Amino acid sequence: MANPAQPTHCQRCQKRLTGSYLAALGGGWHPECWLCAGCGKLLKGPFAQEDGRPYHPECHQEAFGQRCSVCGGVLRGSFYQHDGKPVCEKDYLASFAPRCFFCNEVLLGSFRENAHGQKACPNHDHGPTCVSCDRWLGRKESLMAPLAHFGTTLCGGCQADSVGPAELHRYGNAFGSAVLEEMGLSLPALPPVPVRLEPALLVMQLKGSLERQVDGLTQTTVASNNGREAERYIQGIILIGGLAREHFEGTLAHEFGHVWLFHEKYDRLPPLHAEGFCELVKHRWLERLGTSLAKALQRKVEGSLDPVYGNGFRLVKGHWDRGGLRAVLELLGPGRAPAPFSIMA
Repeated sequence: MANPAQPTHCQRCQKRLTGSYLAALGGGWHPECWLCAGCGKLLKGPFAQEDGRPYHPECHQEAFGQRCSVCGGVLRGSFYQHDGKPVCEKDYLASFAPRCFFCNEVLLGSFRENAHGQKACPNHDHGPTCVSCDRWLGRKESLMAPLAHFGTTLCGGCQADSVGPAELHRYGNAFGSAVLEEMGLSLPALPPVPVRLEPALLVMQLKGSLERQVDGLTQTTVASNNGREAERYIQGIILIGGLAREHFEGTLAHEFGHVWLFHEKYDRLPPLHAEGFCELVKHRWLERLGTSLAKALQRKVEGSLDPVYGNGFRLVKGHWDRGGLRAVLELLGPGRAPAPFSIMA
C-alpha cells in the first residue's frame, strides 16, 4: 500500500510519478513539469505561488503585483501614495510631487511650508512675502511697484483691496466707536482723531525705543503746569500706508484701543497689559470682519511669540474669557498718572 503522505501523480500532467520527482506546493511534480504558470518556462531556484501554481518571482509580480494608478506599470521596489493610490516614482515626481514655489524644483526630504500651503526649498524658504497676509510673492508680484510712495509690498490679492489716503475719511471716530463697542466700551467725546498714512520707514523711525516692527502708532501729548496736568490731547494715529483692508482695520482697531487707554489715564500701564489689551481689541474686530484674511490675522495674534504683544494678548484674553470686560478692567486697575509725552505702538 502506498504511503498516504507520498504523492502518486504529477500536479501538472496528472501522470503517475515514477523515479525522481519534485515535492512542492503540497504535491509532486515531474522535473520537466515544474514550469512557471506565467511564462511556461522551466523553474529554477526561488519561486512564488498563486492558487497552488508556481511562478517565477518576476512573472508573479507581473501577473499579480500592485500597479501604478497612473501608467498601469507594475510597481517594483519603492513607490509613493497619492490620494490613497499607489504611484510609481516617475509619475509621482512628474505629476504629484511638491515643488518649490520659487524655483519649481521637486521637493524631496525636508522643506518649509507656510500657512498658505506654499512650499519652498531650503534655498528659497526666506523669499519675499506680502506685508499683510504673509504669502510668499511670485516673481511678477515681487517686481510690482510699491504702493504709491509707501514702500509697501503686497500680493496681487491684497493689493487689490488695499486702503489708500482717499478712503481715510471713512476711518475716523465713528470707526473707533464701532471698534470699542465690540469690547462693550464707548469712545469718549473727543475731537476728531486724525488718521494718516506714512511710509514704513518713517513709522519705524517714529517708534523710538520699541524693539519690534509696528504697523501703526498713536501719538499723544500731556501738558503740565507747575507739575500738574493742564491738558491732554491725541495728536493722531499714524499707520503704514498701503495695507490690505483687514490688516489696516485690525491695526487701526489696536490704535483706538490706545486712544481709549489714554483718555482713561492708563498712560503708565505695564506694556504687557497695555499692548495685550489693544491686541484683544484688534482680535475682536478681526473676528467681526470674519474674512479669510481676518481669520489668518487673528491666528497671527494668537500665535505671536512676542514677549509683550503675544504674551500680553494671551494674558488679557484669559481674563476676558473668564470674566469678560469686568475681569479685564480689574486687571488694568485704576487709571494711572499721565506721562508727559508718549508714543504707543
